[in-house]
Amino acid sequence: MRAYSALVVVAGLCAAPAAAADLPTRKPAPEEIVAPALSSNWRFEITGYGWATSLAGNGGFGPLPPELFFANFAKIIRHFEGGLMGAATASNGTFIGGVDLIWSRLGAGVNFKDPDSALFGSHANITLNEFIGTGFGGLRIPIGPPNLELYGTVGARYFYIRGENTLTTPVFGFQQKSSVTKDWADPVAGLAAHYVINDKWFINFLTDLGGLDNSATGQVLGSVGYNWTASIATTLGYRVLYAYERDISGPLRDFRYQSWMYGPFAGFKYSF
Repeated sequence: MRAYSALVVVAGLCAAPAAAADLPTRKPAPEEIVAPALSSNWRFEITGYGWATSLAGNGGFGPLPPELFFANFAKIIRHFEGGLMGAATASNGTFIGGVDLIWSRLGAGVNFKDPDSALFGSHANITLNEFIGTGFGGLRIPIGPPNLELYGTVGARYFYIRGENTLTTPVFGFQQKSSVTKDWADPVAGLAAHYVINDKWFINFLTDLGGLDNSATGQVLGSVGYNWTASIATTLGYRVLYAYERDISGPLRDFRYQSWMYGPFAGFKYSF
C-alpha cells in the first residue's frame, strides 16, 4: 500500500510540468492598427480662357435718353487695352462650387471735328473698365446616365463698371477729367452639367438666371472639351451673357444699362 501511494505521488509530480505547460500563457499586446489615409474624391479645375465677345445694348444716366451701342469683336479688339478671364471649380460627385472672373479694359481717342460744336478742336481719351464676377454652389440632381453629372446651382453675379474721360482743349492744352462708377450684384440660380462621352471627349453646359426689382442677369454656355492627359484639357464653345440695371436713387440720377455679350470662346483647363 505504501509502495502504491508513493507511485501515485511520483506520477503526480511528473505530470505537474506537463499540466503547467497546458495552462494558457499571457500573449503579447497586438500591434496598433493604423487606418490607411483615404484619398480625397474632390476634383479641382482651373481654367483660363479667351472670349471673342461682341457687345450690344444701350445705356445712359440723368435726363439724357439711353444711347444704343454695338461693337463686334473686330472693333473691340482694336480698342482692347487689357483683360483677364478665368474660372475655378471644385466637385466631388455630390457637391459643386466655383467662381468665374472677367476683367477687361477698353480705350479710345476721339477728335471733335465739327466746327459747330463747342468742343471743336478738342480731343477726348475714353477708357472703360469692367469687371464681372460670378460665384456659385450646387447639389447634384440624381437623374440621367452615370456619365452625366447634373447640378442645381445658386449664387450671385457682381458687376463693376468705371468709365473715365479726359478732355483736352486746343487752348493751352487744358485738360478736364471726369469719371462715372457703378456696381451692383444679382442673385442667380441655374443648372450646370458635365457629360462624359468617352475617356477623351466631354461636354459642359451652364445656364443661370436671376435679378432683383430693377436688375436682371442671365447666361447660357456650352462647350466641347478634349482630355489631352488626365490633368490637361482644352475646350471650345459659345457663351451669351445678359445684364440689366436701373438705379433711380443713386448719385448718377437714373442710371440705365442693358447689354448682351456673346461670342465663341476657347479654354485651357488644368485638373488635380
